[in-house]
Amino acid sequence: MGTILRVDLSAKSIKKEPIDPEVAKNFVGAKGFAAYYLFKEIPPKVPALSAENKVMIVAGPLTGTGAPGHARCCVAAKSPLTGGWTDGYFGGAFGPELKYAGYDAIIIEGAAEKPVYLLIEDDKVELKDAKEFWGMGTFDAMRLLKEKHFTDKEPKVLCIGPAGEKQVLIANVIAESRAGGRGGVGAVLGFKKLKAVVVTGHKEVPIADREKFEEARRNAFQKLAKSPLTGPKGALPMMGTANIIKGVNAAGAWPTRNFQTGVFEHVDEICGEAFRDTLWQGGERRKPCPGCPVMCTHLAVPETGPMPGVADEGPEYENITFLGSDVGVADRDIIATAEYLCDFYGLDAISTGATIAFLMECYEKGLISKTETDGLDLKFGNGEAEIEAIIKIGTKSGKLGELGAMGTKRASEVIGKGSEKFAIHVKGLEVPAYDPRAAFGMGVAYARSDRGGCHLRPWTFGAECLGLAPAEEPYVPFCVEGKGTWVKQMNDVVAAFDCSGMCLFMTFGIDAVEDVVPLLNAATGFNFTSADFVKVGERASNVTRAFWFKHIPDFGRKYDTLPWRFLHEPMPEGPAKGKTVPLEPLLNEYYAAAGWDADGKPTKEKLAELGLDFVIKEIY
Repeated sequence: MGTILRVDLSAKSIKKEPIDPEVAKNFVGAKGFAAYYLFKEIPPKVPALSAENKVMIVAGPLTGTGAPGHARCCVAAKSPLTGGWTDGYFGGAFGPELKYAGYDAIIIEGAAEKPVYLLIEDDKVELKDAKEFWGMGTFDAMRLLKEKHFTDKEPKVLCIGPAGEKQVLIANVIAESRAGGRGGVGAVLGFKKLKAVVVTGHKEVPIADREKFEEARRNAFQKLAKSPLTGPKGALPMMGTANIIKGVNAAGAWPTRNFQTGVFEHVDEICGEAFRDTLWQGGERRKPCPGCPVMCTHLAVPETGPMPGVADEGPEYENITFLGSDVGVADRDIIATAEYLCDFYGLDAISTGATIAFLMECYEKGLISKTETDGLDLKFGNGEAEIEAIIKIGTKSGKLGELGAMGTKRASEVIGKGSEKFAIHVKGLEVPAYDPRAAFGMGVAYARSDRGGCHLRPWTFGAECLGLAPAEEPYVPFCVEGKGTWVKQMNDVVAAFDCSGMCLFMTFGIDAVEDVVPLLNAATGFNFTSADFVKVGERASNVTRAFWFKHIPDFGRKYDTLPWRFLHEPMPEGPAKGKTVPLEPLLNEYYAAAGWDADGKPTKEKLAELGLDFVIKEIY
């Protein structure tokens, strides 16, 4: 759309800025734009919870175009949980609507004196008083804002909940019931007192070459329809990401009771098949993103449990894990209710469940007592206690709420007593739902992911353990040689894809490069080769890596590590029995492939090769 909205909450000013064509070509959009602008504009050493920090909400060039999976949007900031870079991605209708209003991105800076929300109605943009919505859960606030600003169409809303308002460090944003912003982006917006962004648009997203675009689009849709994973009765449409649960458990990699093991004995009760056949009505009760051919997201309405009748979108694989197996809970209604509450309060469900699992292990080992848990019997498997813990964290109430609101790393620092040995995080961000002792590629991916523990930078597990690649080196789970190079190559592809505005799940049916470049070129008028596109991802990844060096004075290799449990505590059972992660050789190879020095710092030569002179000046 060629335009960025800059909103200064301190000055109460709104400006519309054109996008430099060179920036557009070098960074494309979404992740790339966020990396470029936030690296240049956030000063070093400023606290994440401050007016000087900035939040960016960014679509990609294919967002809103009708390309398959065209609904993705990025939200990014300096993380209050880790102190470094964080960016997250969400689907739903918000990203396309932002484009329809005429904008590729919003940069939010400063801090308001009192709660406000941003109202965008095409060219009309203004800040409004949010007093009546402050304190509301996300779903209530979204519903009322939609009613208040309904015109000829329903507006789309991104907002924070009570967790963000109270600056809970694991608070995220909810956009049209989709979650994004791991690492505490919701807390940053809470500090800035921005409750919501409400968008209505009527513009058309321009396409440079409509004929070529439609040809590339048809080709992609045909491939998606034929794939056993993304086709009409494929694994994703019928079970969403939960389709892999049995496979992950069989590989001995499913996080159970705070990663004490990788095998959950109650897997059949909470696997994708179980959710499909019960809460998802045979897999047919779906809530897809606009225009998506895959339709992977489902809608669960528990009939029993603590809150019968609530409507939960999902739950997806990660959340079934961290609200289920990782806390020892095998009740589908409890898990669906727990996810609903995370979304209602605006909590990152991965970090919330993982933090509760950590606190459960502390409680069972006698490191904390009912004094710290506000009287809850916080044992593994206690679903009622899990629900109460989420409410306390979401409202930051009681000792347990205060402790859980810190996230795992800080909670372990408060508790001490050796608890750091089973505090499962990377750089302060809780690790997602694959135990790397069963898949070494996930280990190196976690260790050097640009936002801390992340399962998509890149997701190697499918190739290593689920048969999505040949059973040969470097794809086999316990291979070391060649794996660091492979992970680096995959990371660049994923980062490039994250610049496009398409959903990563499309890559289960189309090629992440060869089928995307024709769509991107036709939409933008660029003339990218496949290598050019991958280079965009490498460029963005080096900028986000440099962000850490800019903001943390002693940043380097020592931050690229894994939890003690993964490095020193052998897996007790399953196919990975006896394994720990041999991280050092994996990191060495990754750094060499990336063009980084022995401390993990991008070299001047690599940065110059990527055209990142502004980064060289900042970190050298």
